Amino acid sequence: MRFFLTLLVLVFGFSGPVFADLAEVLDRHQPAIEKASRKTIDPVLQDMIAEGGAEAPAFLEAWREKNVWMRRDDKAFFYVETDDRQTYRLIDPVSGAVAGEVEKKALRQLKPNSGVRAVIAAALVQFQLSDPDPARRSAGLYAIERDPEESHLAALRASLETETDPALKVRKERLERLLTIQFDPDEAARIDAIGGFEGDLGLDVR
Repeated sequence: MRFFLTLLVLVFGFSGPVFADLAEVLDRHQPAIEKASRKTIDPVLQDMIAEGGAEAPAFLEAWREKNVWMRRDDKAFFYVETDDRQTYRLIDPVSGAVAGEVEKKALRQLKPNSGVRAVIAAALVQFQLSDPDPARRSAGLYAIERDPEESHLAALRASLETETDPALKVRKERLERLLTIQFDPDEAARIDAIGGFEGDLGLDVR
């Protein structure tokens, strides 16, 4: 596909948008992924969400759980499988195909700190809230209801614009008001959200 798009540019002067995929996002942000910090991770996650495609949530989850490894010689990222903890099969994070086997010393395990893992978790919530499967969107809402965080508020508001399920939209709107009360720095927004619960005796409100 990339070869074909290159031909279009060279032969026909094609100037339309060429969308990135997870492989390109990983290549573009390789240094920031290898040595992730709270100061450098935001641009990585923004591109993951915007351009990483269907494979991005799985990569983020693996990264958060310290299940991403880097091959030392070319700094490429992989998932791994091993039977003896000496030889590791490399799994391409885009295609899922086996990309060879190497000894453990040829690899480095990525171990993001707790702060980075928390930011990754917030990005994963955004994926869940916009997932095509209503059940996964519901699961994302349940996760926020159980353990709300400030970072969830922006993700929840963004997902409201595209929610098509009436019942889920009602849940999202209610949860958005609750998180506004708890986390929004705008006092007027907090007061307005409180007013929206007048007469509501729900446990979450109380």
